[in-house]
Amino acid sequence: MSTENEPKLKQLLFNLPKNTVITSKYLACIGISHNLQKRYEKNGWLKRIYLGAYSKPNETCDINGAINALQYQLESSIHIGGLSALNNFYGITHNISFNRKQQLFGYRGEKPPKWFKSLYENEIEIYTTTFLPKEMGITEYNTGNFSIKISNLERAVLEMIYLVPDNITPNEAYQIVELLTTVKPKEFQKLLENCSSIKVKRLFLYLADTISHPWFKKLDISKIKLGNGVREITTGGKYNAKYSIIIDNIEKI
Repeated sequence: MSTENEPKLKQLLFNLPKNTVITSKYLACIGISHNLQKRYEKNGWLKRIYLGAYSKPNETCDINGAINALQYQLESSIHIGGLSALNNFYGITHNISFNRKQQLFGYRGEKPPKWFKSLYENEIEIYTTTFLPKEMGITEYNTGNFSIKISNLERAVLEMIYLVPDNITPNEAYQIVELLTTVKPKEFQKLLENCSSIKVKRLFLYLADTISHPWFKKLDISKIKLGNGVREITTGGKYNAKYSIIIDNIEKI
């Protein structure tokens, strides 16, 4: 069995992009048993980086290489989104400090494997949610050696707003939305119509309306369900009647 599978492993190593994680689960799925994995590790054909995770010999795997494995080997929904996607991939930057961990989003109930959390726990924050459909607003980004799935700009904005006020201040959110001079209104429209978070929808519309972006007028708010009752964004803030939210007077910050 070992001899029969050696060509399969060599072909796998040849085909896999550089600097990506090779998961034990994926190897087992293609017929390379755990015993064979140990044998190949002993022979130097695989390098164990954690229980359940390997790399090619003489290669290192960064967070993107690990995310590639989650998405394409384990079919995980976990992806770079929110503030990290806006900064890393779309150049939406300002005076907010970006010395933060990578913001990763996944579908609620999905847990990353132990090797991922253990290897990258100091680099990541993982948020599992259901406020947006799993695949909507997800796009591929080519890192050079491989692709990863990330939030498109519009989804990343809504993910960022989802984290207000616990992880991002309303003022930071305002500054980010202020920089959104070029967006796809139709993409925002689709996401907002399918968004289940009343807070996210109201706060986003409030910010875009306050800033008076030209693209805001292209949104059909009548098709966006904004729910009933008041949503308190910040304790002790002022009431905005149009969007029924309580928030600090960010226009004067």
